[in-house]
Amino acid sequence: MIWKDPAAGPPIDSSADAPRPVSSPNLCTVLIAQISDCHIRDRASTFGRLVDTTETLIRVVEHLRALDPAPDVVLATGDLTDDGTSAQYSALRSILAPIADRIVPLPGNHDESREFRQAFADLLPDNLPKEHCSYVVDHHPVRLVGLDTTLPGRHDGRFDSSLESWLEESLTADARPTVVFTHFPPFETGLKFMDQSGLADADRLQATISRHPHVRLLVAGHLHRSIQTTINTTLVSICPSTGNQLKLDLHPDRAAAIDEPPAFQLHRWDGERFVTHTGLVRNPELVQTVDLGNYAAEVRRRHEAGEPFSKVVTS
Repeated sequence: MIWKDPAAGPPIDSSADAPRPVSSPNLCTVLIAQISDCHIRDRASTFGRLVDTTETLIRVVEHLRALDPAPDVVLATGDLTDDGTSAQYSALRSILAPIADRIVPLPGNHDESREFRQAFADLLPDNLPKEHCSYVVDHHPVRLVGLDTTLPGRHDGRFDSSLESWLEESLTADARPTVVFTHFPPFETGLKFMDQSGLADADRLQATISRHPHVRLLVAGHLHRSIQTTINTTLVSICPSTGNQLKLDLHPDRAAAIDEPPAFQLHRWDGERFVTHTGLVRNPELVQTVDLGNYAAEVRRRHEAGEPFSKVVTS
């Protein structure tokens, strides 16, 4: 039998035998969305002439609200405002209001600690350390460990010995699968000007993560690009910005911002591993789609019936 939807994809031939993929049992899943580097502004700036970060964040929030299945949590990994002012945080909270019950925020180098803590007082724990805004979220099947490596009055960060002690204690306390979320990526990316003004003592953080293999994923922002690597057995994923991106140019003497689409990431824990997806949120008036619903339904039917997905031989 051959089934074909000419608008939906390749034909499926069930006339030949083929091995079936084996599915893992449906373990306890968690869907974690991540947004980063929103840079909400209330004044004119060079980057502000490139994109309207208020408008792009509104679009990303609307997109997240419409997802089905919906994210269980939304990590917001720093540089949520451009200057860290009360007015900018007020505008940010207004935009995030539709998903506020799922937001887990962390500051970046463009944020200001005092104003950040005041703006998110309802979402932050009462026992935050005085020196940094690091904390643990324990009420999901995977632990979420927020690590604040920002420095007051500076645009670089540092993972010093006191943060090492805090993180070591936090990771030792529970061996469940864990996500560490932070702002500064703890590795060199080849974007030279960002690496040079990034995280000092990143090797110390890498060593700490390596001692705890139950840290299954480390996510960060700051770089305005989707970038991946590993630290020992831990996956590391950098989330793009909800505003403008940085141009992919690895020449050490060049740097540029670019109006590539706003983006977010989805980190899906299936009970065994994380899989990360990067989503772009373009102007919906410019997006074209082809509905593959009928094709997907037929694939699902054949999968459940144990039928093969053989290619159709055409002359």
